[in-house]
Amino acid sequence: SVTAEEYQNAKPDPIMAFGGHIAAHMNDDHMDSTIAMVKHYIPSLDAENYIQAAEITSVDSLGMYVKITRDPDNDEQLPGQPKQFKLRLPFPRAVTERKDVKTVIVEMTQASMGAMQEKAAASSDN
Repeated sequence: SVTAEEYQNAKPDPIMAFGGHIAAHMNDDHMDSTIAMVKHYIPSLDAENYIQAAEITSVDSLGMYVKITRDPDNDEQLPGQPKQFKLRLPFPRAVTERKDVKTVIVEMTQASMGAMQEKAAASSDN
């Protein structure tokens, strides 16, 4: 819990002021990257075509909230999961400046795409 003094001395999250702009840009131009990050960092969502859309709803200094739209016909991947749900995708480290958010998202995207390519190569070898 937070004390009254801690609450009074708290500072606003430095990324929240422009996090909406980052989310809009990612949603408009890079949804495939968001889907790749979710699938990489949350392996239980990695089934082929399970995630049909991944919309970032907010970004802060510690990560982002993402609204997932899943395949309505796949009830086996996560039984009982609603067709749309939100999840938290944390950054690997806290960020305090706009340029740092871009750097972290690019790093996460590169790691995610690299893992997808490795997985595809491994499955083609079998």
